[in-house]
Amino acid sequence: MSDSTPANALRHRRLFLLHGSSAWCRGTADALLGKAGGREILWVTSETPQRGLAVTGKQLLSRLGSELDALILDAWAGFDPDAFGAAAGMVRGGGVVLILAPPLAEWPDHPDPALQRITPWPHDYRGIRSRFLQRFVRLIGENRSILTIAESDPLPELNLSPPTIHGDPSTECRTTEQQQAVEAICRVVRGHRRRPLVLTADRGRGKSSALGIAAAHLLREGLERILVTAPSPQAASALFRQAERLLPGSRHSGHELRWNRGTIGFVAPDALLAEPRQADLLLVDEAAAIPAPMLETLLRRHSRIAFATTIHGYEGTGRGFAVRFRERLDRLTPGWRMLHISSPIRWEEGDPVERFTFRALLLDASPADDREVSGAAAGDCAMLELDRDRLLSHESLLEELFGLLVLAHYRTRPSDLRNLLDCPDLSVYALLHDGHLAAAALVMREGGMERELAEQIWLGRRRVHGHLLAQSLAFHAGFPEAATLRYARIMRLAVHPAVQRRGLGTRLVTAIAEREERAGLDAIGTSFGATPGLLEFWHRMQFRTARVGLHREASSGSHAALMLRPLSRQGAELCQAIRSRLQQQLPELLRRPLNGLEPETAWHLLQNLPPPVTTLTPGEWRDAASFAFGRRSLQSCLTAIRKLVIATVADEDAATSITAPDRERLIRQIVQEQGNRKETSSLREAVRRLLEHARPQESDTQQLLNRLFTKL
Repeated sequence: MSDSTPANALRHRRLFLLHGSSAWCRGTADALLGKAGGREILWVTSETPQRGLAVTGKQLLSRLGSELDALILDAWAGFDPDAFGAAAGMVRGGGVVLILAPPLAEWPDHPDPALQRITPWPHDYRGIRSRFLQRFVRLIGENRSILTIAESDPLPELNLSPPTIHGDPSTECRTTEQQQAVEAICRVVRGHRRRPLVLTADRGRGKSSALGIAAAHLLREGLERILVTAPSPQAASALFRQAERLLPGSRHSGHELRWNRGTIGFVAPDALLAEPRQADLLLVDEAAAIPAPMLETLLRRHSRIAFATTIHGYEGTGRGFAVRFRERLDRLTPGWRMLHISSPIRWEEGDPVERFTFRALLLDASPADDREVSGAAAGDCAMLELDRDRLLSHESLLEELFGLLVLAHYRTRPSDLRNLLDCPDLSVYALLHDGHLAAAALVMREGGMERELAEQIWLGRRRVHGHLLAQSLAFHAGFPEAATLRYARIMRLAVHPAVQRRGLGTRLVTAIAEREERAGLDAIGTSFGATPGLLEFWHRMQFRTARVGLHREASSGSHAALMLRPLSRQGAELCQAIRSRLQQQLPELLRRPLNGLEPETAWHLLQNLPPPVTTLTPGEWRDAASFAFGRRSLQSCLTAIRKLVIATVADEDAATSITAPDRERLIRQIVQEQGNRKETSSLREAVRRLLEHARPQESDTQQLLNRLFTKL
């Protein structure tokens, strides 16, 4: 069997699957590549190949931005969907992707090391029949462009000669769309301030290169300081390569490129937020992988900024970014512009490897069309638990489900598709309208550990996989008995954008809680990046805060909130004990590790806790009043005012009368102790308004406050 040349002439890539014994697969791949004479060969494996560079799936991220002639994905070492999605995009037109796998009929039942990461205790990954791989094998069989080679088959000959370059390699831009992108980036600097650009593209379209070309243009025009930020320095490597190519004599040292008086410097997003820096232009690459709160802060600080992101990348996050970040752009910079690059540069349009990767990993999955679900109402939808075996034969429903999850969450990856299909103890609940998905939830069963194991987790000596609620409550909250109880954790909750705010999320959560209570579980819980809106929603669902993460999560940029709703007597007793402990701890946490928490979020967290047991003494009432109506210093009265603020937050009637600006002042300056002398007069007024709604029990204190208000 000989390798045909049209794919090379068209700059299309080819995908081969070698299936047989591990030794045969690796030896055959090495022999084929040896005859082909490829220049850039990368193996994704835990083994050491005879030729080419080898990396594991985790190490692969450090190679993003480079181009390959051949990629070998060793599924015997574990099939990582994220690695497959990322690495396939690195292969240039005319190159090949080789997948090495067990015999196809046996592959879904073969113990896959990659399953260890999604298999919760006490299950054994070696006993799992992979639905993800069943679907993957089926799609391979349906795709005529993929050549499958068994151990007994004759071998093809690979031709890895360099393909024809797309466009004129001597020009700066390879396509008209890339040229338009470069011009749009330059207009961000040349035009009016606060007119940001959002540049979107699939992989292989030259998006990052366009950023580098534009940066070089602007330095040649006299711009002096361009900052670049991205999830990692590697993610911005193509940008720097292009700029260096176009700036002869430039010097690249560390994370900075210097040319004449100008510089292009890389700064990590968290470092840029911690230490704001001046720049003539900020370029944000792979913006979808950076939490939205971080992006909003950058948008506020920099008047000239361009965002670029991959729409259908291995992260699977671009469309969710485009939908949710649009609201922030409309609100803060209504003159923003979006530009999309559709023409590929690294390979030709219609590339079979790209088509298969999109289909296999559902990178282009979309939720149901708005028209299909627009009539959905909470009471009319059918509520059911989806059978994951049946999902394999219902591809359109699987696409709607995964497409909805991608839209609803920033960090949805191809590995989440595998988790959805293969993870034991995971249930998928849905609301259907005329057969189409209007809302969905992923729910994990957790806990139920023996007391000895629970105590080891409490002491920090053991961790088991897949039990976030049970372990967090035992170790972080300090309740060893928590790991012995049984929980349902709502991992994901998504409502179709066309039918949000109609009660579908409420109906779904309520129905899930009722099912889990009938099943005998002790509590239902959830964990998410805390925002006022989400805290308010889950509070309405009768969930109460049990823990607040002390550090911001990389995925959301927010502090995690863990919330519980008891379903049994034991669950109610545990929830009450945990919340009482948190009520004592949270004010002190807000002064120290949570000092940077957004005031509105802190207010909602305090409001979500039981009322404080202690009340103000007569002396403390006088301290608060003397600050509000007199000129006593804040430090002299701080303890009393803090107790007053926390007591007011817990009183729903009083709390609702406090305005948002007052809430921010009271949380920042009183609870978090972020002093600002310029706002002392405003703070005195805010404390005065607190005292208007206060209810001191002592008649002398009441009379004192009445006299002070009368004299105003």
